[in-house]
Amino acid sequence: MSSKDENEPTESSRKLLKFVEKGFAPASNYEKVRQDYPLEAVKFFVENLRLLDDNTPESKVLELGAGTGKFTRAMLEVLKDQNVRVIASDPVDQMCEKFKRLEPDIDIINCVAEKISLPDESVDVVIAAQSFHWFANPSSLREIHRVLSTDGRFGMIWALPEFSLPWLAEIWAFLDPLYKQQSVVLPFNEMWKNVFDTSPRKLFTNLNENLSYRLDLPSSFEDCYEFFASFSFIINSSESIKESFRELFDEIKRKYFINKGTGLDHIPFKIYMYWCTKEASG
Repeated sequence: MSSKDENEPTESSRKLLKFVEKGFAPASNYEKVRQDYPLEAVKFFVENLRLLDDNTPESKVLELGAGTGKFTRAMLEVLKDQNVRVIASDPVDQMCEKFKRLEPDIDIINCVAEKISLPDESVDVVIAAQSFHWFANPSSLREIHRVLSTDGRFGMIWALPEFSLPWLAEIWAFLDPLYKQQSVVLPFNEMWKNVFDTSPRKLFTNLNENLSYRLDLPSSFEDCYEFFASFSFIINSSESIKESFRELFDEIKRKYFINKGTGLDHIPFKIYMYWCTKEASG
């Protein structure tokens, strides 16, 4: 079990939380413009977390950084015939309020991953959907380890644009420096896994992964712009950076679509999934 002081959010974590609170305050817009999750990928994911095992009694799942419930709803659909209780959490008040309106039957707690408001060994699975990059630090891993039952599972999933495509690569080239300013690393950069090696003792088994699933989000040019403009790194930026991003997007639209006589009907996504099991305390 981790000590209270050890689990207090660090100063850098507190600053990042303030950044997140500002970036995700427009919860209604987030719900409107962000992608959902393909059910076949979610089924594969929760199956590897042993949530589709009919021989298991009731399983308790904690979802960290649940936001407005985008992933939660997909998970509940896949698990509708299973004996599973889901507890959601998010550190942003507006997200919790929106979640409660959309999913009134699911409990949601307002807490950070570094200080989870649950007892020791109280859940069987912890899931971070589109969120672990915000709290990829030793304190959160210790807390996740603390609340997980023996042999509990920890799963991380992201749906991210296919930034390897030329037009999306130009968008990422603009976003990348903004992410680096906050020391936030997304899963296509393998460095994010280093956090699992920072603890004096091994908290989890080696990561399993699957990167084979894809998603196409129906989109017009304006929908696409609104999607990227909803990123907290754009929302938190100065007006000049926002204007520069608008100019870049318009140039990408001309360069890759208008000048070639083609339109935009979707944004392609790649699904990143990782999972591991709690190691016994040393």
